[in-house]
Amino acid sequence: MNDRHDPWTRAAREDPYGFDGLKGLDGDAGAWSKPAPEPGAPLPPFRPSLSLQRTRFAISLPDASTATVDVDHLSGRASLYRDDRHVQTSDMPVRFPLGPDRIEVAASRYGMRRIHLISSDGSQRRLDPAPGTPEHWRAQFSRRHPGVGRALAACAVIVLMTNLLLLAPQLLDLVTHQPLWADRFPPFLSHIDLPAWANTVLTITAGLAGIERALTFRHHRLLDAETDRIES
Repeated sequence: MNDRHDPWTRAAREDPYGFDGLKGLDGDAGAWSKPAPEPGAPLPPFRPSLSLQRTRFAISLPDASTATVDVDHLSGRASLYRDDRHVQTSDMPVRFPLGPDRIEVAASRYGMRRIHLISSDGSQRRLDPAPGTPEHWRAQFSRRHPGVGRALAACAVIVLMTNLLLLAPQLLDLVTHQPLWADRFPPFLSHIDLPAWANTVLTITAGLAGIERALTFRHHRLLDAETDRIES
């Protein structure tokens, strides 16, 4: 898949996905309430009926083997399979070692933020979504209906920009009325005071926009600040 829209390659220095804090915790499957698959266990078939809970990606490796990452969003776990045999299960974010290479996996509530094979020379390739997954369906939809796909992407940007413009004044009002600020400077008064139903609509549409952008592997630190706030 094409990485030209990949935001992570432009932010490699800051590691916003928490990989630098793992410190050898990869593979700590003993903390799970539900046991991880046994080493060598076969890769179970992917059921599209569970696509709101799980997703799956795969990539062909230089040694002609196939690496598959099965993601369980509910538990926050990712499992690595090599040639359809289980290798390791870990909490996300996680780096799965593959000899001199590695696969980095990080997710948000709305979908994947990072699912890349990092080669020893520093090059990156995003794994391909498996058939039946929401990401695969969304990619197929864009190929069959490119105009509609672009329109959905544009609508998601408009929704998030609108939410951001409405959110910023309200947050500024809240922050500047805190004693630490208000005792030294005049507070900012926001003229935006939306009714509860409007805030609910904005929250729902922001969530849908976040899903759309996650399915197309798009994320921007400022533009997606609203959905990141909802997630937290």
